[in-house]
Amino acid sequence: MVQHAQLESPIPATTLDETVDTIGREIGLDQQEVAERMAFLELRPEDLVLLRELHALAAQDSDTFSDGFYEHILAFPQLRSLVGDDSTIQRLKHAQAAYFRSLTAGDYDGGYIRDRLRVGLVHQRIGLEPKWYIGAYRKYVSGMFELLWSHFHDDPARFRAMCDCVLKVVCLDMGLALDTYAHADQRSVVQHQNYLEQIIGGMPAGLIVTDGGGRVRSINQTMRDMLGIPEDALAGQPALDALLPSHELAERMEAALASGAPQDGIVITVDGHADGVRYFEFNIRRTRQADEQILLLIGHDITFRRQARLRLQESEEFFRLTFTQAAVGIALLSREGRFVRVNRKLTQIVGYTEIELLQRFVHQITYQNDLLEDRALLRQLIDGEIRDFRRETRFVSKRGSPIWVTVSASAMREALSGELRLIIAVEDISRRKQAEEALLRMANHDALTGLPNRILLQDRLSHAIAQAQRNGRLVGVMFIDLDRFKHVNDSLGHEAGDQMIIEIARRLSRSLRESDTVARQGGDEFVVVLPDLAGADDAAMVARKVLGELFQPLMLAGNELFPTGSIGIAIYPRDGQDPTALLKAADTAMYRSKANGGNHFHFYTEDLGMRAEEHLLVEARLQRALQRGELRLHYQPQFDVASGRIVGLEALLRWEAGGREVLAAAEFIPLAEETGLIVPIGEWALATAMRQLAAFSRLAPAPLRMSVNVSARQFHQQDIAAGIERLLADTGCDPGALTLEITETLLMESPGAAAEAMARLSRLGIQLAIDDFCTGYSSLANLRRFPIHGLKIDRSFIADIPDDDDAAAIVHAVIALAGSMKLDVVAVGVETAAQQAFLEAHGCHRMQGYRFGRPVPAEEIERMLRQGCVDAAA
Repeated sequence: MVQHAQLESPIPATTLDETVDTIGREIGLDQQEVAERMAFLELRPEDLVLLRELHALAAQDSDTFSDGFYEHILAFPQLRSLVGDDSTIQRLKHAQAAYFRSLTAGDYDGGYIRDRLRVGLVHQRIGLEPKWYIGAYRKYVSGMFELLWSHFHDDPARFRAMCDCVLKVVCLDMGLALDTYAHADQRSVVQHQNYLEQIIGGMPAGLIVTDGGGRVRSINQTMRDMLGIPEDALAGQPALDALLPSHELAERMEAALASGAPQDGIVITVDGHADGVRYFEFNIRRTRQADEQILLLIGHDITFRRQARLRLQESEEFFRLTFTQAAVGIALLSREGRFVRVNRKLTQIVGYTEIELLQRFVHQITYQNDLLEDRALLRQLIDGEIRDFRRETRFVSKRGSPIWVTVSASAMREALSGELRLIIAVEDISRRKQAEEALLRMANHDALTGLPNRILLQDRLSHAIAQAQRNGRLVGVMFIDLDRFKHVNDSLGHEAGDQMIIEIARRLSRSLRESDTVARQGGDEFVVVLPDLAGADDAAMVARKVLGELFQPLMLAGNELFPTGSIGIAIYPRDGQDPTALLKAADTAMYRSKANGGNHFHFYTEDLGMRAEEHLLVEARLQRALQRGELRLHYQPQFDVASGRIVGLEALLRWEAGGREVLAAAEFIPLAEETGLIVPIGEWALATAMRQLAAFSRLAPAPLRMSVNVSARQFHQQDIAAGIERLLADTGCDPGALTLEITETLLMESPGAAAEAMARLSRLGIQLAIDDFCTGYSSLANLRRFPIHGLKIDRSFIADIPDDDDAAAIVHAVIALAGSMKLDVVAVGVETAAQQAFLEAHGCHRMQGYRFGRPVPAEEIERMLRQGCVDAAA
């Protein structure tokens, strides 16, 4: 901002001129350099003519332009503070007008160049940032363009030429000032570096600088004198342990280098010194130089202090005995908090030996969360603001565990030295605190899992909301409900259910941050509070991790289970302003996840209430559809590609009204499962399919098999074997031609009941197949335990073959498994010739998919059967 060059500089004029001359020489700003700059900017003699013409025009409005310019400048507090009072402003306005006039004067000799160097130097000295230069030049250029436009708007060529010469001279002016600013900055850095080197060289404390590998970079004179190290010993940057061998010092250097934490109070012993054994205390700090980490070791000779303390200890033997046998921990601290003397009881409380404590400060064994308040009280004691204090705090034992203690502290001065000493008495109150915490835990934690209960959850959530309000962050609330937990209690017993709840609590706890809270809401419900979130995506990431952690094998009563959960997520402040609203929103979202089949998470949205109403509406319509006969069965052929004939059909449910599909099966079947409507719907579908099978069989030239999906609810809520036995009698369906398709989940949820029902169905001659094999939880043991006759490879694997190696390997393995166990295998979702060829090549000849035919009404199947032979490759 060039106009501020006219500010009254704190630099004497003579010194300023000398510095300007020096900088001009250092950056090589002679006449040739200036000429080259003007040439590069294309500032030609004809431009100077135009600038002089502009100079005459600008002179008429210079005061007005200066007033507008300063009005703009003074709008910024950072610049207003540099200007001063109103009288100074008036002087600067006049100086500014002169400055602007010089820009367009067309005379850019040595005096002009020297003045611009003064501008940059003064601004660097007063701390004016370069960003204001650019803004000021922009303001000046804009004003000039407006002036030029007012005079030459009817002559575009002349207007452009005038604007071009203004830009050239402004760039020349700005380059000179900024170059000077930058070079002055560089000179300041060099001067500061020299200054620091002089300070370090004259420090009363010793200083050693090492690199990350422990090699000595430099040692100041004080440290060389203290350690008796000659200068030639530093040639080649020797390792520090060769000059100053100390195991503890090396360890603390490694700790400082690894963590960056200050390492203070390191006392080492140096033998072989001319004055005998000497003691030195080092403090270590890590810093960075030229993208490399280095260590600063600041050392003091504490030999005299240690010798004085030893002599004092010898003269106080009687006191030491009394001190040592005290029933409470007692310590004498230096003003800085270093342990000067400790008794046996204190070493028993904290687990450190006396020597170890004497090498430490009290803050080094104080629990981090209590350190701030403890230091504040000690500072008040040292400063004489209080005479003593007593407070409950925590120390950290040598094992790293916190210890509750009562600390009583007071200050005293030694009679001889007059040094301030702090006396602390330490009483171990861990047992009392443990009893208090046990009572508090019983009131705020779940008895079974040890997790926070609803009371503590409300407190934690309220605290997280308050913190989020202060920091402008988000809070996530996850409501987790275990899927199918009732089946575990019903089939394995409540003891197994309790074991499962305990294990789920462990899994949730280890999958979260320390700052997160997981609480048991009751039954199989858990709530997780996620404070300090940056966005909703963070909550989604945690939800995925939780689902993955839950879905790990769990052995209960000899059964291997794979637990899943439904998660609803609410975000503060978007979904609620208080704990009650957030928990309600998360609960609502959880039910949405459960409605989608579980093992999923869902965020709360405002339309969930509306969707709940839609849910009820669809449920009512589905009830009426069942009564009005709007449900239909379509049949998708299963082909034997070797013979090219239909060998089976799968009955697929459709909801149609007026010849149009009302709702896709993937949308209304989960609702039917949730509401229980799947039981009457399943009964109708099974009866209809069995009657149709009897009709199809009369037309088929070869035996035909019908596959019907059976819901888990049909197994759980009715005697399915007895019901099917009645349907066989009513429909005349051949039981040997009927295949019931069940899911892997059914085998896991109620294995005992499922095994009994499946055995009865098998005795009737009905075959059983696992639908969507490899997408659920079943193990190979289930294929041997249950009377399974066939497997259906899920379309998700077929879709990726033969290009996806993983999918191809899985499909190959299933085909091979089915062959080895003499099970039928059907590939579902075959759509391409490449998929068909891969399956045939690996021994799978029964296929189903759009390549062979879409699901069609019964009439279309009858037409196909009447043709007698269908080409599977067509």
